[in-house]
Amino acid sequence: MRLHRLIRNKYGFSTIIAALILMLLAVAAGVVVYAYVMGWIGGAQPSPVQTGRVQFDSITAVKSGSNTTITMYVRNIGSTDLTFSAGYLDGVTKTVVYVNGTSVTDTVLPAQAVATVYITNQNLVVNREYQVKLVFTDGTTISQSVKVTT
Repeated sequence: MRLHRLIRNKYGFSTIIAALILMLLAVAAGVVVYAYVMGWIGGAQPSPVQTGRVQFDSITAVKSGSNTTITMYVRNIGSTDLTFSAGYLDGVTKTVVYVNGTSVTDTVLPAQAVATVYITNQNLVVNREYQVKLVFTDGTTISQSVKVTT
């Protein structure tokens, strides 16, 4: 009789445990829905804009008298034509930048072609390294350090 009364007075779950289980199920369902929606929206986004690909074939800086000329051979290894925008030397814009004898601004570097780029400067120190950077209109950049020699 005592065993019968003990079993009859027991409940299946307390209300607190039942509420916790329901909250856990709701959070799990929300995570599943979020993952599904993010996967669907992620596939609908446009692909990023492709920038060009360039590399330095060689780069030298030679001081002759009071002038220093940095000579760069820049190769477009991408599949699209690139247009030069600016040249920088240690973060400073250089207006005296020439590509194959013409001003660097709006000069096109065709795909799979090589251009000779020159930066001239009077105040460079021999045996010091300088950072050279070329920027193209589509956002493509290339930079490298060069050491001035005599």
